[in-house]
Amino acid sequence: MIPLNEFTETLIGEEPHAGEQCVLIRIAGCNLDCRWCDTPDREKIIERVETDELADRAVKTGRPWALVTGGEPMNCDETPELLGALLSREICVLMETNGSFSLEKVPPEVVKSVDIKTPSSGFAGRFMESNLEFLDKKDVAKFVIADRNDFDWALNEIERLDLFSKSGVIFSPVWEIMEPKVLVRMILDCGLPVRLSVQLHKILRIK
Repeated sequence: MIPLNEFTETLIGEEPHAGEQCVLIRIAGCNLDCRWCDTPDREKIIERVETDELADRAVKTGRPWALVTGGEPMNCDETPELLGALLSREICVLMETNGSFSLEKVPPEVVKSVDIKTPSSGFAGRFMESNLEFLDKKDVAKFVIADRNDFDWALNEIERLDLFSKSGVIFSPVWEIMEPKVLVRMILDCGLPVRLSVQLHKILRIK
């Protein structure tokens, strides 16, 4: 059973498919407690749903994408089964994860946005580096940046992990803490092919 926190129709708010219509499936629970987490009710369970039933609900929305997020979706043992059920119904699937659980059982067709936690989150170093094996060019490694220390730390991690050879890389400013234009300047000055991702859903004030 999937511990469901939220199920709604919306737009994907962040890279790599920002702006796409989707059904958002938020799975309750997380193994981390980041300082700037923007999902304070992530532990709330509105209902528990069988994977096939939840996938059927997603199909009925008619949206081309399913965004599976949390909390931390891989905190739930049934998440890989749900991802497979969605794919079998010909829905494109994007999963947001913090990468602290193995992604080995995630179907390769799933687009993965892996949030590698920066020092300001309080959980730097929790990324499971063996998950690099399960990333490819359709996926992204995301660094959420609150300050210059986060930025410099992220640049070091990109080099150490050789991330550009494995996936896309995006930097996202912490909402209302890091000015996007400041982060843009840092990205331009560093000279690396990092992409900027802002939280479109917050700018538009939608889910």
